Amino acid sequence: MTLSLGYLTPKQKVIWDLKSSGLQEIHIARKLNVTRQTVHKSLDIANLKIDDALQEVAKINKIDIQTVNAQKGFLKGYSNHFKTPAFVTFSAKNGIQVWYKHEGNCEKCKKLETCRNTLLAEAKNRNFLILDDTSKILPSKLAEALFEKIIGEQNEQTKEN
Repeated sequence: MTLSLGYLTPKQKVIWDLKSSGLQEIHIARKLNVTRQTVHKSLDIANLKIDDALQEVAKINKIDIQTVNAQKGFLKGYSNHFKTPAFVTFSAKNGIQVWYKHEGNCEKCKKLETCRNTLLAEAKNRNFLILDDTSKILPSKLAEALFEKIIGEQNEQTKEN
């Protein structure tokens, strides 16, 4: 297991990915030909592992944790070193990613397409629609929109509970 995969087994990764894409546990069970209880238990274990991985990455990067949501594969914090908000994400496709809010010069960065594609994959994995022409959105703006959406969903869930 590697930290980038959140220490998940291949089966846990598949189940977590299906759940994060919006499938209900019963449908995941049918799709994988396992019991709903197996899916539920695998999700519980996966979420614990993802929570541990998100927090470990935050600690390694000296990010002060504000919020963690393992079910969404998301951690929000603050980097005192860079004096900016920081985000740690987990997805089955991208593994663990660390993002720092900044006003970068994306147009001149060699990783422009890599960052854009990673962020678009994060948005797609979370079923977030991006209506603009994605080839023209700078990664810093795309990240800002994506993380606002994740935080907004998390705040809505907190209000419901």
